[in-house]
Amino acid sequence: MRVDLYIARRLRLGDGKGNRTRTSIRISTAGVVLSVVIMLITIAITSGFKHEIINKLVGFDAQLTVQAQSADIVSAQPLIEDVAQVESVIKSVLPGAVVGECVKMPAMLKTDSDFVAVVFRGYGGDGHAGFINGNIVDGAVPENGDDPNSIIISSVVAGQLGLNVGDKINTCFFVADKMRIRNFKIAAIYDSGFGEYDKVVAYAPQSVLRKLAGIPDGCAAALEVTGLDFEEIVPAWQSLQASLAQACYSHQLTQYLDADNIIRTGAVYFNWLSLLDTNVVVILVLMTAISSFTLIASLIILILERINMIGTLKMLGATNSMIRRVFILLDLKVLVKGLVVGNIVALALILLQQQFHLLPLDPESYYISFVPAKITIWQVLALNAAAIVIATAVMALPSMIISRLKPASILRYE
Repeated sequence: MRVDLYIARRLRLGDGKGNRTRTSIRISTAGVVLSVVIMLITIAITSGFKHEIINKLVGFDAQLTVQAQSADIVSAQPLIEDVAQVESVIKSVLPGAVVGECVKMPAMLKTDSDFVAVVFRGYGGDGHAGFINGNIVDGAVPENGDDPNSIIISSVVAGQLGLNVGDKINTCFFVADKMRIRNFKIAAIYDSGFGEYDKVVAYAPQSVLRKLAGIPDGCAAALEVTGLDFEEIVPAWQSLQASLAQACYSHQLTQYLDADNIIRTGAVYFNWLSLLDTNVVVILVLMTAISSFTLIASLIILILERINMIGTLKMLGATNSMIRRVFILLDLKVLVKGLVVGNIVALALILLQQQFHLLPLDPESYYISFVPAKITIWQVLALNAAAIVIATAVMALPSMIISRLKPASILRYE
């Protein structure tokens, strides 16, 4: 066993003259615990926000969207003509992805005294069934998934129009400069907490929207691709766009198709989320500085309290570097103790928030009704490993005070 490691293991943090060492150790440990708790909670809340907001964005939209390219701005959006062939191209590039049809139609919900403009999305046969069901607050999605007489509206729209589940509502669709009126029943009311989307998005049967839009069999207004990891979205989009272009040039497809991704269409929200990363960096730097200062203070006190031991070790032939390692290892005990306690406290608080949502939020401002918390084991391990590496590097400089101590002066020190 190495001599420096053996000595560090044999020494106790509480050894020394008076209570100065014990007080310093307690303050340093408390500083590390506080820093670790704040850093882990910050990471968990930021990760939770990103996870919840991205899930809502993907629930209302899609990770990737494929549609035909318009000849000009004025003309209507053309249809994808050979859906089966396009799906085969998508599957060849993204074999694990989920491909579904997307139909969107603007409409107006009208009561005797008021009206609201919405955009209908098709339900039944698309990739958003889980998202819709997960946000239902009243009623239920039709069991067959394609009831031609039922629609789903948000609680915001229901409140504006004074509607409840089971009520009938006149719906005006605008198709090819003509207005077509349908009478629907409110099958369910959803509330995602994402106010910007809840105000305008409603759901109608996919088959009804296809019929109103005049989409023939084998064609689609657009195709949506989901089931990707967030980190895969941009590379998948680039690969898919290249494959669609190649398929068009090789006449595998009869038309040129555009691919878009949620990061581009939801750029406003992703820019907002990127600001959270800046806040996280600032907090991590501040907490690292606080814990580093407390560790440096405890290291200096440990050295001064054991100055006679340093003189004895030097008289016995110990090198300055070996003695420095002894005290760095001794101070790392403080760090490890703080990390253990800090991890336990932080993870307990995060778990309580995940299970019971103790801290609420205003959904009008934050798009979610509670403070989300999500953390992975890799984030915890990375933070702890970084703390140990940074602390070791930070303590290297103040430990150099040992090399300036002379054995003859040390042994006369009291």
